[in-house]
Amino acid sequence: MSAPALKGDLATFFPSEVLQLLQLSQASGRLELTRAAERVDLYLERGRPVFARTSGLAVRAGEVLQHRGLVQPEALARALERQRSEPQRRVGELLIEAGAASREQVREAVHEVLRRIVYGVLLWRDGQFAFVAGESGVGEDIQIDLDLDRLILEGLRIADQERATRTGEA
Repeated sequence: MSAPALKGDLATFFPSEVLQLLQLSQASGRLELTRAAERVDLYLERGRPVFARTSGLAVRAGEVLQHRGLVQPEALARALERQRSEPQRRVGELLIEAGAASREQVREAVHEVLRRIVYGVLLWRDGQFAFVAGESGVGEDIQIDLDLDRLILEGLRIADQERATRTGEA
């Protein structure tokens, strides 16, 4: 693994600021954000997020498909069971193979999950970040190409809604 080209404290530089700097510099690589026991890896190409993964709790694509009524709970359970014996295979791939979901439905669900991971990390106000130039998420079969400015604005809007909901309940 290469040494980080950029690293720092999220109490000093918020995730949105780090992402904007990487966008301005057209950076490609992996941005690792950590706090407590959680880690998020954001892969960027020419400054744009293309893939994300988290060690924390996150909604999974199968859950999104089920919530939207596109996949029956039994079909998801079968795919998850099969994944236990074939851990290298993705649940979405197994759902497509079983005819329980279309490739486009899985792609949209994965995009939703990736957006939620990025939205969540935009709210972090503590932890560390490290950017490793050149590391790629190209091995991922479903990538996103997000407009960073729109992503940040949407993440902040969601945060404001959640804050207003909490304040209203207090």
